[in-house]
Amino acid sequence: MTRALVYVGVLIAIMAATEARPKSAEPKCKSGPVDLVFIIDGSRSVRAHEFETMRKFMIDIIHELDVGLEATRIGVVQYSSQVQNVFSLKAFSKPAQMVRAINEIIPLAQGTMTGLAIRYAMNVAFSAEEGARPNVPHVAVIVTDGRPQDRVAEVAAAARESGIEIYAIGVARADMTSLRAMASPPFEDHVFLVESFDLIHQFGLQFQDKLCGMDLCLESDHGCEHICESSPGSYHCLCLPGYTLNEDGKTCTPIDLCAEGKHDCDQICIASPGSFTCDCNTGYTLNDDKRTCTMIDYCSFGNDSCEHQCVSVLNGFNCRCNEGYSLNGDLKTCTMIDYCSFGNDSCEHECVSVLQSFYCRCHEGYSLNEDETTCTMIDYCSFGNDSCEHECVSVLNGFNCRCNDGYSLNADMKTCTMIDYCSFGNDSCEHECVSLLKGFNCRCNEGYSLNDDLKTCTMIDYCSFGNDSCEHQCVSVLKGFHCRCNDGYTLNDDKKTCTMIDYCSFGNHSCAHHCVSVLNGFYCRCNEGYTLQENRKTCQSDNLCNTVEHGCEYQCVSTPGSYHCVCPEGHVLQDDGKSCGTCRSSNIDLVLLIDGSKSVRPQNFKLVKQFVNQVVDQLDVSPKGTRVGLVQYSSRVRTEFPLSMYQTKDEIKKAVMNVEYMEKGTMTGLALKHMVENSFSEADGARPAEKNIPRVGLVFTDGRSQDDIQEWAKKAKDAGITMYAVGVGKAVEDELREIASEPMEKHFFYSADFTAISQIAENLKLNVCAAESQGGIEVKDPCACESLVEFQQVTMSTLDQLNQKLSAMTKRLEVLESQLLTRK
Repeated sequence: MTRALVYVGVLIAIMAATEARPKSAEPKCKSGPVDLVFIIDGSRSVRAHEFETMRKFMIDIIHELDVGLEATRIGVVQYSSQVQNVFSLKAFSKPAQMVRAINEIIPLAQGTMTGLAIRYAMNVAFSAEEGARPNVPHVAVIVTDGRPQDRVAEVAAAARESGIEIYAIGVARADMTSLRAMASPPFEDHVFLVESFDLIHQFGLQFQDKLCGMDLCLESDHGCEHICESSPGSYHCLCLPGYTLNEDGKTCTPIDLCAEGKHDCDQICIASPGSFTCDCNTGYTLNDDKRTCTMIDYCSFGNDSCEHQCVSVLNGFNCRCNEGYSLNGDLKTCTMIDYCSFGNDSCEHECVSVLQSFYCRCHEGYSLNEDETTCTMIDYCSFGNDSCEHECVSVLNGFNCRCNDGYSLNADMKTCTMIDYCSFGNDSCEHECVSLLKGFNCRCNEGYSLNDDLKTCTMIDYCSFGNDSCEHQCVSVLKGFHCRCNDGYTLNDDKKTCTMIDYCSFGNHSCAHHCVSVLNGFYCRCNEGYTLQENRKTCQSDNLCNTVEHGCEYQCVSTPGSYHCVCPEGHVLQDDGKSCGTCRSSNIDLVLLIDGSKSVRPQNFKLVKQFVNQVVDQLDVSPKGTRVGLVQYSSRVRTEFPLSMYQTKDEIKKAVMNVEYMEKGTMTGLALKHMVENSFSEADGARPAEKNIPRVGLVFTDGRSQDDIQEWAKKAKDAGITMYAVGVGKAVEDELREIASEPMEKHFFYSADFTAISQIAENLKLNVCAAESQGGIEVKDPCACESLVEFQQVTMSTLDQLNQKLSAMTKRLEVLESQLLTRK
């Protein structure tokens, strides 16, 4: 630190000596290697001649230094609102190169971002990439004339901590607090503040003696009044800033810049040694530039009371009126000039005074002519808003309507009615009579054509045009046609082709095994080993337990034409009629998510609500039994009622039927998120988890979700919610399976259309045993004997079902073939 301090002091002292006396041919003083970076202020507040002084300051110092890559390295950074790297420490090794680069600097002339420049010097200018050397003093000399527009204290502290010694030279308007925040301690050695750029060289004098040889100023009676400056083997006297050395070479005289005319004060110059301050005459105030004066604006004090304008004058103010007004006797208020009172207006009717002029105005019912003095009665008919159907007749302050010959004026006094010949009752038209001027014509209703007698009408036969494309029959109707299928067929969506009605698909055939559709009906068929009974629907086997895959968990008991499952003592047959459990509980918290998107359509939405009520009919609804909540979703999610709202089936079913259809999109993922985060919260009526009340969610949808369902379907099941998925129409099977809990066959349902969802509601069993829902899942050994037998039985049953389907398809093809032959 001391080494760098001496070095920079020497730089500034050399510059001062250069200004104070002629240059000699003495050899340059040498010091150890130093990396020196000048950081110069190029903001708009630095005037052109001041920037030239700063440029000369740097060049004179360079000329007195031992410059070289192994001696002193120099870099220059200019800053304003941005930072410019003029040249780096490694750029030049000769003073001539540096001088040339300094002379080419163009001031940036913007703001004063000193903190930004210090950060640049710390991170870039003093980096190894830019030529900074390790174990060599790093010195920054900042020259500025204003207050920084950014924060400097923190970045300057960081720069000092990184090993950079900072000297801050402030000129004229520089802020001493900011200079001290930038500079290294002690401040008396690192902070300098001068009145003008012309004086910055004088602050290096105190460092000269630390550079070269013996100090004769300390070891002799030099007689200098202010400052003694040592040089090798000699010394000379210098004066403090603001003073000039007298002819005796020792004493100093104050410099009177005011007397010498070296000031730019607008009015009054007050001298001080080597400097001056400006003042103003009475009635004027000194501006912020501390040089120029401005007359005091008494109007700005806000107590002038002028109605219009206040005009400042020396040592006071006057009131002035806007153009077109005259100042009243109180010399403050204004009155508009009455130009009509001059008597030269020439107006035919009325004269109206306005600001700076007058205009003529006509009496009501008249308009002003182009000469702007005379008046003409207004032609109200010419406005085009008279609404007269035929003719408009202007009168004073209005108009009258008049009809053409053959017409009469109606009660509204505007419209006219033609004589209605049809009203005479002798037109004989079958459909419509159209009155014309002096006659009438007959006209047919839309979809009919007038016959040759010009009175009667016949409906247009659109089928006769031959472009109906109907597969079976074309039926003409009013204004068009429609296609109709033969008996036993149904019209397809294209409204042209026909498909044989699949009576089995109605779901009401009641066939015990298979339903086979035929023209205008269906018949039932039993699996192999079964006999169709007299009711032509049910099938009977001698021992159904041995011939069917009964699925009984414990034991199958055959009965005539049927069978049933039984459970061991202490167990209860579950709702599926096959499995056994320790309890049968209907106490659940059930939340239904129903799709209210646009694709469902209003008529189908009614079926959805009926489906919901069918499900509710199966439940034991009570405050301590099953609780039901309903959520509808489309592009958004809406809770229709939470779990806690209703306590009886009738209340729930009534609320379901009052639900309004939402329409719009299908955001199933958003609905699942709402269910997990809100519907099963205790705030919405879900019972606490420690009560082990099963939580069941049922999603009903008719199409593909417009958002991702995977995340919230998994979170629902991870949260212990048993999920059922019911899909209709264009619902995506993969999405339904993603939603449904395992086993899939108990929790996943699908129907091709809405007419079959009532059957799904009948098959859907939502009762869950609380104790069983908390238990684990038994994992059987696949190699165990009973597992192999079970696998064999399932495989044989599946093969049998495939054979039955193949046989049914074969018979159906035979029936179709027979029907085709019959038609031929």
